[in-house]
Amino acid sequence: MKKILANGYRDRAVVAILLAVFFLEASAIAWKKSNTWDEPAHILAGYAHLKEGMDYLSPLNHPAFGRAVQAIIPAVFLHLDFDPSVRPEEAEGSDFYPYALKFLYENRVGAERLLFLCRLSNIVLAGLLGLTVFFWSKELWGATGGVLSLFLYCLSPNILAHSSLATTDMPITAFFFISIYCLYSIVERGFTYRRGLGAAVALSFALTSKHTAILLIPLFIAGFLIRAHSDRSKKTAAGLLSVFLATYLIIWAVYGFRYHSGGAHYEPLYWARFSGSSFAPLFGLLRRIRFLPEAYLYGIAGVLSGAGAGKPAFLMGAYSTTGWRSYFITAFLIKTPIPTIILLAASVLYLLKDRARLPKALYLVVPAVIIFAAMSMQKVNIGLRHVLPAYPFIFVLIGYAPAITTRSVRAARYVLFACIAWYLYANVAIFPHQLAYFNEFTGGPRNGYKYLVDSNLDWGQDLNGLKKYMDENKIERINLAYFGMSDPRYFGIEYDYLPSFVIMNPRNVRAEVPLKGWFAISATMLQGVYLRDRDFYRVFRETAPVDSIGYSIFIYRF
Repeated sequence: MKKILANGYRDRAVVAILLAVFFLEASAIAWKKSNTWDEPAHILAGYAHLKEGMDYLSPLNHPAFGRAVQAIIPAVFLHLDFDPSVRPEEAEGSDFYPYALKFLYENRVGAERLLFLCRLSNIVLAGLLGLTVFFWSKELWGATGGVLSLFLYCLSPNILAHSSLATTDMPITAFFFISIYCLYSIVERGFTYRRGLGAAVALSFALTSKHTAILLIPLFIAGFLIRAHSDRSKKTAAGLLSVFLATYLIIWAVYGFRYHSGGAHYEPLYWARFSGSSFAPLFGLLRRIRFLPEAYLYGIAGVLSGAGAGKPAFLMGAYSTTGWRSYFITAFLIKTPIPTIILLAASVLYLLKDRARLPKALYLVVPAVIIFAAMSMQKVNIGLRHVLPAYPFIFVLIGYAPAITTRSVRAARYVLFACIAWYLYANVAIFPHQLAYFNEFTGGPRNGYKYLVDSNLDWGQDLNGLKKYMDENKIERINLAYFGMSDPRYFGIEYDYLPSFVIMNPRNVRAEVPLKGWFAISATMLQGVYLRDRDFYRVFRETAPVDSIGYSIFIYRF
């Protein structure tokens, strides 16, 4: 009994230490990095939703709750300057994006503090997700497996990168995984109204965090059908209906039980943009019967439209506006630490032989495969973050690794310890540039820009680092091509403008810039992804930089 208690205390201590390390590391990253492309829009839209009670500024592509998570700490604890009459994103004469920057950088609270507090919500949420990863892995494979899963989760460069940003990628990752864990509990142990309520809350939060969560609906139906077949009870069927009904009501609650507010600052949504799409009649019907809040329906329509239309993308020197089927699996293979890939392959291979545990492993494998398959079928290829919800399932699956039995137990143990040490080194070596992590398959993060750009590497997060570099090297003025949603003047950067995506109200724009002096070129601009002439910065691609800032901004001197 004493040994059992001692082991329990030890496990809790290890879990606490890992989560503390995660919190401190994610917080340090959040404090050091400047805002990324999406953050000002998410923060402003979420704050407006919490203050005005309607999702009216930017409902296209994103539901309300995922953005509200980012803004909840400032909305509750800070009294910020906010102009509710700002024109929505798609309105004629919209000032949404300029005002989003102004809201962040010209408020009564300092921008660094405000941005950190917005990011802090995701760090806390990521900690909750880490606990769920540990508990599920421990339940499946034992305490050692649970600790290994949590270790991989807490030091994952991709999890750390996106938990330290005020975007919707961490909320969907957290609630997608927690939803499946709740479903697993119902299928394995039977339906109770307590478990059903937990599943409904997690499912509704996932559905209102990001529209990727729609993939959960068929998984829930399949799970309940499996349970109904095993217990042959009408209670399970009634349970599925009660979960979906509760989920439906919670979605309405997120939007204040209003189709749209009709308030002073509401403007009709631009439904005409979807008039030629195949799904327009369906959404016309859903709008007529007011099946769900209008902004929520509009966001789903926007995602369906965008997924079919695609965006400019880059993959290993190639360009496309419709994407590649291999994009996400390639991104996974080069942006995931190799020890994770080794342990994942070993776990899958040995689980295939373990008939007793294989059925429960399917709860992890199937969601991860569906996420990769669904994202690979659509045409938007701008970042590994779109398959981030698959990672917690992968970490729990790897928790099986300590249970692997081989002829040479010692050799297997050495492999496991080597992978753990390698993984720990990868975490330390990349800090605090986790967003720019690339593994040894590419030669590391210095070569990452040759394979992937955009939110895989360069999301506008290194203006703080650029300013620090300029000060250290006594560079008073620099020629700048920047990829991100920010304004260099907020950081005290004196610059001459080079074609960028996007610096609003750029300064010192010249028709021709002589190839002389200091240049700072963001990796995404270097590859010309969003430029009409993709070879515009070819001379820089063919020139070795003198330095780089966070692996995302390259410094040249001519």
